[in-house]
Amino acid sequence: MQGVLVFITGLSGSGKTTLAYALQEYLQKEYHKKSIVLDGDELRACVENFEYTKNSRLKMAKYYIKLSQILYKQNFIVILSTISMFDEIRDYNRQNFARYLEIFLDVSLDIRKQRDSKNFFKQKITNIAGVDQTLEFPKTSDIVLKDNFQIQTNVKTIANIIDKLSIKENNE
Repeated sequence: MQGVLVFITGLSGSGKTTLAYALQEYLQKEYHKKSIVLDGDELRACVENFEYTKNSRLKMAKYYIKLSQILYKQNFIVILSTISMFDEIRDYNRQNFARYLEIFLDVSLDIRKQRDSKNFFKQKITNIAGVDQTLEFPKTSDIVLKDNFQIQTNVKTIANIIDKLSIKENNE
């Protein structure tokens, strides 16, 4: 088995973490493949970086990718769920990961406000990506899931793609 990077991106409240953990569970149950979920919020907490400026976000995105690359090189399936809305990051991923799957969760502001799992909108937090900060939205994602997408249906499709990627050689 070869390493794979599954890069799940979307704005806060789009369902990145939920999709990542559902995908991890499905890969283990149906394909008997171990994977590692790296969640942007959890990684930020590990390094105690709670700055949300554009520069801080870019610095953290680079950190996430470097960590993912270490695991990828050891043939792990890495499921990275992060906002990381930078063309520079996605371009780097495509150039440096032979087995790469980019998933963009394109969920409307209204739905994200309804979910508001972190209470950002209720507490009127500032520096919210895509609300207070302009971003570089993905233009060439392999998969785009919109608004109220069905997690389980999409997990099956994504897992099938990952299974095929994980047996693909570097030179293919």
